[in-house]
Amino acid sequence: MPSDDWLLVETLIPGGEPTVVAAGTHPRHWSGLGSLRRVLGPSRARIATEAVRRCHADGEPQRTVEADTVVVTEPVPCAYGGVHGVRLWAGSVDAPVPPPRRVAAWDWDADTELAHHGPGLEELVFARDPEQVRVIRTPPEAFGRMARFDGRIDYFAMVASIDDGGQWQGEVDMAGDDDEVRHFQMITRAVPAHRRISALMHAIPELDTAAPAADPDAAMLRAVSQSSGVGVGIIELTSALIYEWAGPPLPPLDRWLVERPVIDPDDLVALRAACHDLAGTPGAGRRLALRIRFAAAEWITAQAELVAMSTGHGLLRVWSAGDGSPVQP
Repeated sequence: MPSDDWLLVETLIPGGEPTVVAAGTHPRHWSGLGSLRRVLGPSRARIATEAVRRCHADGEPQRTVEADTVVVTEPVPCAYGGVHGVRLWAGSVDAPVPPPRRVAAWDWDADTELAHHGPGLEELVFARDPEQVRVIRTPPEAFGRMARFDGRIDYFAMVASIDDGGQWQGEVDMAGDDDEVRHFQMITRAVPAHRRISALMHAIPELDTAAPAADPDAAMLRAVSQSSGVGVGIIELTSALIYEWAGPPLPPLDRWLVERPVIDPDDLVALRAACHDLAGTPGAGRRLALRIRFAAAEWITAQAELVAMSTGHGLLRVWSAGDGSPVQP
């Protein structure tokens, strides 16, 4: 291994076997720790494997020296206090240790549909000022920042089958608060025991050699949606998850942009049934009324129109019912 390369080891599954997912800037495909023998040699691999396990268990940076070898490990903490990854460097005791790779963690809870961002994630991914950092975010607040996500369909297929486990990794481009686009390796696993998607975001600006590929369909959708006078959400039909607002909802539904409201249970059942029914018929649509309530607010009714697309996703247009007066479900 070149002396300037750090390895990234994911530890996303509690009690699971760690795997190597990056060597320097280069993604690796879920290689077990046994693969360290080929990269580091048998002696250093043994030291490194033990160091990774200690770092994961203790959640603290560690420096291990044996004979002429030094191994440095840095944990990647998650929002729940655990460790989702370990950055690993091994070399000679007289070699300079380069700065560790920039990595942060997040989790998405399938039951609340809220993301929990680990320490440093918002600063890394969104270039967010410290006073604007929050731990809990809605999916549109994150996915709405994706300038490119070529693996969207495969990723959401894993989300829809969260109880079956599964894993996905790929490269994504994220737009920051400073309007700069940054390139990341995103490593994700479904964790059925906790009904979560757990993930690492690994900054790989070295591989971002070109401007993000333009998606004319997405650009046209956003342009039309933002001038339509109604909110337009992109919804995953299997899970009925709204993960991006192509056009922001207008008052009194505007809080939906950054907050997940409670949907009346009967209306949620109807929405999920409509998603299921339309999933196999692209272009088909259905009208719904959704009674929703934001935190510390009254129930209001949103009119909605669901239209299925050919990718297993759909568009959900939402607008206020009448003058937005509160109603009881």
